[in-house]
Amino acid sequence: MTELLFMLLPFAAASGWYAAVKQLRPKQLGGSVNNAEYFQGLNYLLNEQTDKAIGVFVELLDVDDETVEIHLALGTLFRQRGEVEKSIRLHQNLIARPELKQAVRMDVLNELGLDYMRAGLLDRAENIFLELEKDRQHTPVATKQLLSIYQQEKEWPKAIEYASKLETVTGVKQPIILSHLNCEVAQRQLLKQDSSSAKNYIKKAIKIDPLSIRASVMLAQLLMKDLDFKSALKILEGMIDKDERFVPVYLHLTLTCFDKLNKPKQKLKFLRGLYERVSGRVVSKAFIDALIEYEEPGTVTDFLTQQLHASPDMTLLKPYVAVRKNSSDYDELNFIHQVLQEIEEAVISFQCQHCGFTSVELHWNCPSCQCWGESMPVHT
Repeated sequence: MTELLFMLLPFAAASGWYAAVKQLRPKQLGGSVNNAEYFQGLNYLLNEQTDKAIGVFVELLDVDDETVEIHLALGTLFRQRGEVEKSIRLHQNLIARPELKQAVRMDVLNELGLDYMRAGLLDRAENIFLELEKDRQHTPVATKQLLSIYQQEKEWPKAIEYASKLETVTGVKQPIILSHLNCEVAQRQLLKQDSSSAKNYIKKAIKIDPLSIRASVMLAQLLMKDLDFKSALKILEGMIDKDERFVPVYLHLTLTCFDKLNKPKQKLKFLRGLYERVSGRVVSKAFIDALIEYEEPGTVTDFLTQQLHASPDMTLLKPYVAVRKNSSDYDELNFIHQVLQEIEEAVISFQCQHCGFTSVELHWNCPSCQCWGESMPVHT
């Protein structure tokens, strides 16, 4: 079905073109459309000879305010089908026409910029949208495309500049994007061993988006690097109320802080509360590991038995077997424990809520759809 619809696209475009021609002829087109040539162009499209079809249609239609939309529609069709070179050539031919009005030229230039972006020619696209940015009518779309270009090129300071401009020209705040962009600059500063500058950008990111998990984690990591585990722990504990789904991402940092501060009781209490509040294997495993470390075997066994009766789960079964290894059924239990050790690991994976892209690595900027902050833990 998909292939059939794809094959019908040229016919739909040609039919739309023909309908427009019929409406415009002869008064508006001045009788310039030759039926034989038109059907020849249609035949080229139906036989997927798009190069020849472009030539025919461009020659048939005089470029004016009425017909330029037909040319642009053809260009969009080619770009959407991945035939970017043909779209570029069509739009370049249009721009070369001296009779184009300035407003129409800007519209065509915008389409050519989109062609270049689709083709990965970001330098050419940048030059076009920098020109379009000066035209008030095209400023919003040009600003958005320049922001996209600078993100793809990882020119983070320029991306921050244009994200801010986008807020101004559209009146729509961009806290998530701006926060992540500041985190990107901070990450780059960290690679340069400039912790002070990095911390400033991280704080700016938090100010822009107080709910930013990424910025808070980065700040906690910097504080831990400075051996300020108390301040880091305060930040990490406060993050639970921001988004529980990300607890598995930074839980190991939180437990490290408890250990460095020598607070085993507080650690166990924290994990108990977390276990009751946040589901998932990472949290469950951390809590049970702490129980085994700090509580008597009998207490751990009773707890695990109760939990297994309520909800059978491999995460609970493995530590149960580990605790019970000294029973009379040691050999059998030890074998089960070894098998479970091999097949059960707490792995976190992430899925983009916008496009569905999945990965075992957390991408703050989705590699598939380029959206910021849409990747969420899905298996914890």
